[in-house]
Amino acid sequence: MFSPERNPVPLAARWLPLRQRVAATVYLTLLLALLFGVGAVWMAQMTRSQANELVRLADASKAVRGFRTNVDKMQFAAYRFVAANHGSAVAQVSRLYSATRASLTDCLATRCVDASAEGRIEALLDGLDRFYKAFNEAVAQRSVLSSIIDQRFKPNLAFVRQELPALVQTESSGARADSAQALDAVSLRAIQRHLLAVEEATNSLLYSANLQSYSGLAIDFECERGHLARLSPSVSEASVAAIRTALEQMERVWGALLQRARGYLFLVNVVMAADAHEMQVIAGQLEQQIETALVDAHRGTDSKLFGFASALILLLLLGSLAVFALGRAMATSVTQQLRALTQTFNDLAAGSRAPIRIQSPHNDEIGELALAAARFRDANAEIHDLLARYQTLNEALESKVAERTFALEESNRQLERLAHTDRLTGVLNRRALEQLLEDEVKRSQRYGRPFSLMYLDIDHFKEINDRHGHEVGDAVLIRIARELGAMLRAHDRLGRWGGEEFLILCSETTGEDARSLAERIRAQVEQLQLESIGQVTLSIGIASLAPTQTVERLLAEADQAMYRAKSLGRNRCVLA
Repeated sequence: MFSPERNPVPLAARWLPLRQRVAATVYLTLLLALLFGVGAVWMAQMTRSQANELVRLADASKAVRGFRTNVDKMQFAAYRFVAANHGSAVAQVSRLYSATRASLTDCLATRCVDASAEGRIEALLDGLDRFYKAFNEAVAQRSVLSSIIDQRFKPNLAFVRQELPALVQTESSGARADSAQALDAVSLRAIQRHLLAVEEATNSLLYSANLQSYSGLAIDFECERGHLARLSPSVSEASVAAIRTALEQMERVWGALLQRARGYLFLVNVVMAADAHEMQVIAGQLEQQIETALVDAHRGTDSKLFGFASALILLLLLGSLAVFALGRAMATSVTQQLRALTQTFNDLAAGSRAPIRIQSPHNDEIGELALAAARFRDANAEIHDLLARYQTLNEALESKVAERTFALEESNRQLERLAHTDRLTGVLNRRALEQLLEDEVKRSQRYGRPFSLMYLDIDHFKEINDRHGHEVGDAVLIRIARELGAMLRAHDRLGRWGGEEFLILCSETTGEDARSLAERIRAQVEQLQLESIGQVTLSIGIASLAPTQTVERLLAEADQAMYRAKSLGRNRCVLA
């Protein structure tokens, strides 16, 4: 309508104005989008259904793993009660039993596992109840043992120990000092030694799983009666009779205590251990069953989703071809005129002052755009100024984005370092050690290079914590880690394995070279004098990597060597 130039006009543009053509194109696009949306919703519903099944199985697997962990904790707490009579251990067992039983009961109620696995859940509940019942019975028997010792055994022991010194004093203060009196004094001192053995064995009865020392007290009682019988007639017969009666009562109580202790330890060492082992076996089988079902569910989900996705893609492809064929005719009529408009506005944006030439067979939006182009030409200078200011602001924004990006990357690097560093000592943590150890073993075996591992343990560290507190124990760990780091070579890596245990990874190092380095480390640590602690020593186990050895086996050999160093007297190095 504005230009004397006559270019060919598309057929659709001759029939319809721009607005109707654009609307037709939009409707066709919406139709295709609707087709995609219906397919996506359908696929989402199928995915959600399959995902719920996978989540159910994953939750069941997690619950079983948690059960196994709780069983281990309960067993450890029960042994802690046996070894130290901690009331907190009884509360912990009760708390873990209640939480674990509630979890298993809830699993049965919500059908978190298939019907074929519910029998194992019920078996776990039965085993849990038996373990808890046995533990409560063991607690009760321990209380009875303690009561018998306090009320029937210790009073007689105290009486005998009170009477014996008086007999010795009477004999030693007499007017005559002949050989009979000397023999009496020897016999009385021998009785005191046997009483000391009886007292020590009785005191350890409640804190040991071995009855050997206590069951052998019959010899001590026999010896005490023999020594009493060998006393000379000058010793007071009434005092000897009273002591003999007290010893006989102690011996009778000893027999009763021995029988009860055997029953108590049978509960702890046999019944509870068997129940815990049975629960672990059943839980392992249940976990394997759930893992198998989870794998099968994954495969089924993948198969269903693949089939559905293939059908959906085929349907969308056919629909897209139909929509494309109809929409292309409309789009072409629009794009040709829009390209002409685009070229005109590009020229104007570049500063062109040429007349506007746009052809349109209808009095529609194309004509309105021609008028807008004329107004754009008039305001072109102002637009260029605005663009210049925008470019300046954009450059400033890009500079700030670059600064923020750099700061974010630096924060990520710092987080990565923290994730591989022990928070207390600053050396590598267990996670970093496991990855580094795996890499070093693979590298050494691939290239046939030597590699050795040191397993270090601080001697008597628990006594340091118990006597001086955990803050002092933490300070000892920090000082030892710093001293070890200063003594290592450039290619050695130090990390904290857990508690008071450290690992040193020695690349390109044979077992003998590692042993020499470990001996230097042990000697230098032995010379340290720590504040309020004094001397601290290390037990070090060294293991050298074999050509086909696994990481787990290498760790086990180093650990066994370290424990051998402890069994040989601590403060030494042992090569596996």
